[in-house]
Amino acid sequence: MQAYIEILDLLQEYLDDYQKMVQEKKINRYNAPLFLQYRSEIQDLIDYFEQNKEIIPFSIYQDFQKLISSLIMADEELTHLIPEIKRFVNLSHYQTKYPKEHWWWYS
Repeated sequence: MQAYIEILDLLQEYLDDYQKMVQEKKINRYNAPLFLQYRSEIQDLIDYFEQNKEIIPFSIYQDFQKLISSLIMADEELTHLIPEIKRFVNLSHYQTKYPKEHWWWYS
């Protein structure tokens, strides 16, 4: 159970960082890939919870669902930032590393 709590805490940390980044909208050549990499890390944790929802304690899974509800607004903001991110990042370089379900690399 402790492992799930730690993963949930990590998800919270990544979500906080991601939301802060998209709200600040300060994109430069150094941090541009981080917007998309944070989103990919978040997706990996979401996928983990979804794949293991049958064995994760229900209360922890409920906390997980509450956390990811805040992701919608941040993702909407990211869609507006992607053209600016593309000015600094060659997305095709990263697309070989990420599956197509990670839409932010393919937008």
